[in-house]
Amino acid sequence: MESIPIEREKRQAEVDRARAAHEARVAVQRAAEVAQRETEVAIKQADADLQKLEGRLNTVKNNAEYQATLLQMESLRRERGSYEERGLELLDDIETAKTVAVESAALLEEKEQEFREFCAEGEAFVAEKRGELDALTEQLRAAMADVDVNVRELYERIFEARGGMGVVAVEGNTCTGCYTSVPPNLLVKVQAGSAVIQCDACQRILYLPGSD
Repeated sequence: MESIPIEREKRQAEVDRARAAHEARVAVQRAAEVAQRETEVAIKQADADLQKLEGRLNTVKNNAEYQATLLQMESLRRERGSYEERGLELLDDIETAKTVAVESAALLEEKEQEFREFCAEGEAFVAEKRGELDALTEQLRAAMADVDVNVRELYERIFEARGGMGVVAVEGNTCTGCYTSVPPNLLVKVQAGSAVIQCDACQRILYLPGSD
């Protein structure tokens, strides 16, 4: 259960990265759309200016002014042409950005769905283990009620001092708690099972597997 919060944090980070990437791609798309609208406005303005200049041609009073107006119109037409080219480029950029944004949205949804499923499974797993732990705790409490008070207090002290392992098996002639040899006289007492016997080295309570 201790690994669940770590894994949850890792998966949350993946979701956050996917969301940030998607938001960045949407921002690129919107920026291109804004630029494209600005280009359309510029083209309309250029058309309006050209229309005014065309009207002026009919009112000019000399050739110099006529030629100057023609040059101004030519400059506007080139400027308008550059706006049109830029507008077409932006349309391509918008379509590309839309495709990328759709893909990033799908990836974000996938990561969010995986995260939701992980959280649900994790919560169910934790609830199950807590139920098992509660049941074991109740069984231990019932079993400890029949244990001598002095023995129970001894076990609890060892349990706290030895990292939650107060009772260990003897395999061969070795304490499996600290892996030191159990003296023959002590081993005989463990085999007898008539008293609580502790390891001389780690002080854990010893028992023989298979013995009652």
